[in-house]
Amino acid sequence: MKILVCGATGFVGRHLTSTLRAAGHIVVRGIRKPSLPDDIAVDFCKDTNKEAWLPKLAGIDVVINAVGVLRDSANQPMKLLLEQTPIALFSACKEAGVKRIVQVSALGIDKGVETPYFQTRRAPEAFLNALPNDITHLILRPSVIYGEDGASAKMFRLLAGLPIHTLAAGGTQSLQPVHIDDICEAVNRWLVDNDAQSQTVTCVGQEATDMRGMLDSYRQQLGHSKALHLSIPAFLIGLSARVGDFIPVSPLCSDTLTMLNAGNTGDGTAFTELLGRLPKSYQTFIKSDKADAKH
Repeated sequence: MKILVCGATGFVGRHLTSTLRAAGHIVVRGIRKPSLPDDIAVDFCKDTNKEAWLPKLAGIDVVINAVGVLRDSANQPMKLLLEQTPIALFSACKEAGVKRIVQVSALGIDKGVETPYFQTRRAPEAFLNALPNDITHLILRPSVIYGEDGASAKMFRLLAGLPIHTLAAGGTQSLQPVHIDDICEAVNRWLVDNDAQSQTVTCVGQEATDMRGMLDSYRQQLGHSKALHLSIPAFLIGLSARVGDFIPVSPLCSDTLTMLNAGNTGDGTAFTELLGRLPKSYQTFIKSDKADAKH
């Protein structure tokens, strides 16, 4: 298959590109600044209509959209990156005869949490679900994604390595971390299945935990003794989030705090079926990555 991966230099897109090439697919990277002969120039801030995408889809069998941004900004407006441009891309796929589409969405968008991030994620899903039956799509809704080179994973490992864990409201926020390798394997299995159906899949790890439990497990896997836990009152975290609203690079803002408090867990039955096995457990992420590096 010839696959166009949009957002191919991002964390998820980079891993998908590597996995799909290893599986024998021809992968074309859709990125803003092409650096390889087969790259295609795409700009989700400018390619906002169907006409901009049609020439880019010549000869493409599959389109994967892995473009994402967590914070809204003038340079990276969510309305364009997460809603308008993906819909333009999918509309062009329909006209160009692309038969399979993979959309990397987000877990929790159906919980009634009204943040701009969730709101803009919903429209592309609705558009895909309204496409004709001859276009098959896979919508992925992942929980927190772990990968050794991922920015969030690096941050969590750093926090886990500290002797004192400062936990927002005691670290009781629920989550179900999923490994990037499982997401990539699931996508490849769906692509090579001639009988694959359109579906929306909750991508979660083998079991749920909370922030405290995840950091404790990561610390144990790193070979450290137990950490001291220090709970930060919820009102102080709320104040910090409001300060973060004015700092575009801050991962903590009112919206991200709202989504974190809403929880990030789900039923992994469909994901397990897509994988053909149980997904990895957060309790083995670091240990399994270390073992893989030795081979």
